[in-house]
Amino acid sequence: MIYAFEERIGDQSLFCGRREQMALLMNWVNLIPRKMAKSRALLGRRKCGKSAIMQRLFNILWNQNGPVIPFYLEVLDHDQWLLDFSDTYYRTFISQYLSFKTRTVLPLGNQPWKFSKL
Repeated sequence: MIYAFEERIGDQSLFCGRREQMALLMNWVNLIPRKMAKSRALLGRRKCGKSAIMQRLFNILWNQNGPVIPFYLEVLDHDQWLLDFSDTYYRTFISQYLSFKTRTVLPLGNQPWKFSKL
């Protein structure tokens, strides 16, 4: 599997014990093209693996190259201007979309591409 999105978990063999959660998410993803999927939310305490699951789901969907295009945005808990947030959101969305379409691995740190590259 190509890891287009750098997962913070480190060594990929450390991702274990999440079969049930991943199966539920993959079933949900399979319903998306038929417009039968409802919105989902992952809730849990800090450091319980929510981000790790979503980052792995991103990489699985990126590798499947199917009808569902993955998108991952981490919203940090700090004060920020709406204009800065919208810039980050837009560049992240377009970077990940173009990465998926062109099969280009995202840069280290998952930083969105600059406007000049976009």
